[in-house]
Amino acid sequence: MKSTDKPLVAIHCLVYNHEPYLRKCLDSFVMQQTNFTFVAIVHEDASTDNSAKIIREYEQKYPNIIKPIYETENQYSKPDGRLIFIMQDAILATGAKYVAICEGDDFWTDPLKLQKQVDILENDPQLMAVVTDTCVVDREGNIITPKLGNAVPGDKEGKYTLRDFFSMPQHRYSTATVMYSTRHYEEVNKKLLYTISPYLGDWQLWIILHSYGAFYYLDEVTSAYRTNPTSLTHTVNRVARAKASRDICHKVADILPDEYSDIAKDLRKTGWTWVPLMMAYKAEKRYIPMLGCLIVSCFACPQSLWNLVKNKLIHK
Repeated sequence: MKSTDKPLVAIHCLVYNHEPYLRKCLDSFVMQQTNFTFVAIVHEDASTDNSAKIIREYEQKYPNIIKPIYETENQYSKPDGRLIFIMQDAILATGAKYVAICEGDDFWTDPLKLQKQVDILENDPQLMAVVTDTCVVDREGNIITPKLGNAVPGDKEGKYTLRDFFSMPQHRYSTATVMYSTRHYEEVNKKLLYTISPYLGDWQLWIILHSYGAFYYLDEVTSAYRTNPTSLTHTVNRVARAKASRDICHKVADILPDEYSDIAKDLRKTGWTWVPLMMAYKAEKRYIPMLGCLIVSCFACPQSLWNLVKNKLIHK
């Protein structure tokens, strides 16, 4: 493998005030053992801590891997979603065939993660992505949950379609486990811009990617998801987040191909958001509005409610 080889994989890494965790993240990149070249596009978004200093250190030590972008003004906060296209331009410039995601406060635990995922994708060109399981760690990196599980029903390894995704109780994959193909990269990002929301994380991205092909679930723990109480998803009011998701559901419905018109119709139903709203009220111990949502859910989205109940019964 030559350092001048075109990279097969580009790592998509966003960093903002991740100083306490960043070395662990970057170390997990450079430890990867592959038979192909890969690079890490590390976007430092004008942090107010020493994140940029740490990245410069790794850039000097691993110049063939760490390819940083240093901002003087925070881009994530821009209302036009320009960060999506900053990263798109950088990744397309590498010529990489696949993108692997890992934000600066998470890290990979398996030195063969990239190799395993590439092997699966190269073996089946129709696949759009490969995801794995993850462990959960606290702010200090101590393992809370060795295997999160339940990304797919029964943790059963294999292919999963968009319809499978919507039949899953959790409707989620752990971001740091995902590797996906760049073959529709620009189209995917245009749709992502239309549906972007800080409240739903990467939920829309999984749906958009799924609309182009199946995902393969590898039943192995390759990554660590860090619970960070200062992150946006932990600091935003749960009820506000659940209410905001309603508009996003309508936008996601707009971008689905015609073959998924039934799913789009279901997403446009106001009732589709009553279940997460019910759970948000429950978390805040606001039981009267929670009961109101429960009643509406029974009529508006009984299948979503049943999936939730079934999941709780199975994994209690």
